[in-house]
Amino acid sequence: MRPEVVVDIAPHVARTAAEPAHPRSPLPETRRLLVVCAHPFDVTVTLGGVIAAFADTGTAVQVICLTHDQCAAAGEGRRPVRAAELLRAAGLLGAREATLLEHRAAHLQWNPPEVLAAELRSVSGPVDGVLTIDASAPDSHPDLVRAMRAARRVAARLRCPLYAWVPRTWGPDDPPANVLPVDCDRAKQRAAIACHDAPRPDDPCTAPAGADEPRDYLTVL
Repeated sequence: MRPEVVVDIAPHVARTAAEPAHPRSPLPETRRLLVVCAHPFDVTVTLGGVIAAFADTGTAVQVICLTHDQCAAAGEGRRPVRAAELLRAAGLLGAREATLLEHRAAHLQWNPPEVLAAELRSVSGPVDGVLTIDASAPDSHPDLVRAMRAARRVAARLRCPLYAWVPRTWGPDDPPANVLPVDCDRAKQRAAIACHDAPRPDDPCTAPAGADEPRDYLTVL
């Protein structure tokens, strides 16, 4: 099993009186949530709004990121930077813990999902919910597919629900019955995104998902 780089418990960010104690849309009652991401930018760019929403309800959120950098040579120097960025971002989102594993981005497909799931279980605490990105679309990034499959195995082993962020693919109507809208604090998410250094052109990340909308969306896999 690969060694991991563990980022210390994220600093607690006090909620001001102006901040809502609960999101407007109800979330599944979850005491401890494990967030499984392929890349550091997935934590903030895609899942940042949902992580903050769960944390605002009092859920203890633990983030585990599977990869750091694509290039082995660059990765050795970048890993501490990535870890520090992830720690700051997780704290702003309200996560209690964040862990950065040592896999290289764009190489997760060479790791069997059951092996990745065993690594996740070895560093995660007790949880009653798992969150990841839905990568079931045919054109999904291979790293996201591996992260989703590993998260599915962890949820099955722990017998807890697996929640997945899904992109909005419907029109102006309400989401489908199996999709849960989540009201998001975009200002908090943007602050977390700003913790990262600018990504390299070949970094496997995308533009902020849903940044112009007040809501993100979850489904249960």
